[in-house]
Amino acid sequence: MIQCGRLKGNQQKNHRVIIKSMSERTITIPLWGAPGTPLLRTETLARDLGLSRVDAPPTEGPLVRLTEERLEFCTLGDPDLSGALWVDFTDTHAQRRSRASARELLIRAARIRGVDHPLLIDATAGLGRDGFLLAAHGFRVVMIEANPVVAALLDDGLRRARHLPRLEAVLARIRLFVGNSLELLPQLDEQPAVIYLDPMFPQRTKSAKVKQDLRLLQLLDRHDLAPEPLLAAALAIGANKVVVKRPLKGPFLGGIAPGHCLKGKAIRFDVYPGPGKKESPVQIV
Repeated sequence: MIQCGRLKGNQQKNHRVIIKSMSERTITIPLWGAPGTPLLRTETLARDLGLSRVDAPPTEGPLVRLTEERLEFCTLGDPDLSGALWVDFTDTHAQRRSRASARELLIRAARIRGVDHPLLIDATAGLGRDGFLLAAHGFRVVMIEANPVVAALLDDGLRRARHLPRLEAVLARIRLFVGNSLELLPQLDEQPAVIYLDPMFPQRTKSAKVKQDLRLLQLLDRHDLAPEPLLAAALAIGANKVVVKRPLKGPFLGGIAPGHCLKGKAIRFDVYPGPGKKESPVQIV
């Protein structure tokens, strides 16, 4: 079940109301329940996501597929995209990254000195990989994802991860909202220490698996929410810092220069200190 956390006063909502509001978008992707999946579960999911349920998978085109093991997104009839997209926080890569050193760029960019479990808003959660990493390093993470199907994939991955006792503490620090961050950010009842933005941008990689994942995600999520207003809204919240993930040589988001940047080989993190917060510029090449 998608967790919404508390919103201010009478603005508190359950996850189905929020998903329903997002389903007003035109979504033409069918949903198919594989043999063995309960019909009621498939019908409920299709209704919540605003998708049409089909009794048999199409021969080509995009498809949301519910199996006994997980929820997937795939595109049929395309030899270049023969796999499927799903969220798995229990695989080797996710577990290795969650144990990564606190020297990792994202952790360094987001950390708040002297605070054990600062509240971080991941306002563009996507498949939740960065949010999970941050939660594994002690942050309390509120994930917000605008695309209802992407959010459903993420929620399914979180649900399956809860079966592993070793991830219990990490998952206890994660909440998931579905909706527009521009609308949901002002509704949070606790002032966040950090707001994290990761606007999707093309990434070069030598891994065919990662390439396919990114292509499927970009096919599924058209990103009709412009990132520039989101940065302005995040800065207006008054958090200790706003962290933005950018291509290494890409322009500053919205033309707004950050307080400092942490640079890796292909990406960088632009850090915007909040009101009255001063940080020494740091660059890692």
